Amino acid sequence: MINRRQALKNIGLSVGYIAAAPTILSVLQSCTSEIKLNWTPQLLSEDEAKVMDQLVDLIIPETDIPGAKSLNVPMFIDKFMNQVAKKEEAEMFKKSAGFVLDELQINEDKPVKEVKIEEYEALLSKYLKSTKEQQKTYQREIAQIKGLRDFENLPTEVNIFSFLNAVRDLSIWGFKTSKEIGENVLAYAPVPGEQIGCDSVQNLTGGKAWSL
Repeated sequence: MINRRQALKNIGLSVGYIAAAPTILSVLQSCTSEIKLNWTPQLLSEDEAKVMDQLVDLIIPETDIPGAKSLNVPMFIDKFMNQVAKKEEAEMFKKSAGFVLDELQINEDKPVKEVKIEEYEALLSKYLKSTKEQQKTYQREIAQIKGLRDFENLPTEVNIFSFLNAVRDLSIWGFKTSKEIGENVLAYAPVPGEQIGCDSVQNLTGGKAWSL
């Protein structure tokens, strides 16, 4: 849905999250050809985790380099929100995931497995490709949240935007933090050499951002 492959090679880390514990980051080091939901969510329900799994795969899909799903990013997001994020932030993230399931009309009559890829794409497009003015409105309302009470008074669409926006940011962060991308896609120099301060990134790294 979102073609950001080359952009991710060129941009630096833009998400200002604190450093995650090594035990959490370690899940990003195992790159497999296909990741199914063979992990047990710590924060999200199984249905919520399956939905997030599909959303992450659409945000950073598999192409000539591994996608976020095959790098275990969905598991990383769940672990990060459960173990590193503040308790209230984790609760809000989970509650927002429930609103996403409602938006996709997932229930006993329509299980997760029956949600079509087009429905996930439409969901991402509706919120993450909304107008700049609309996204600014969402962000203003989110910025006013002081705790769970404020969060529970937000309109449903703001909650959904909050969840999708967080999943996108954490997906990019997890993707760029993974060993596979850090060593084999981004510019990687485990032992720093001389500093050249007056040359273009194109000449120095072929246009790639540094992984370290």
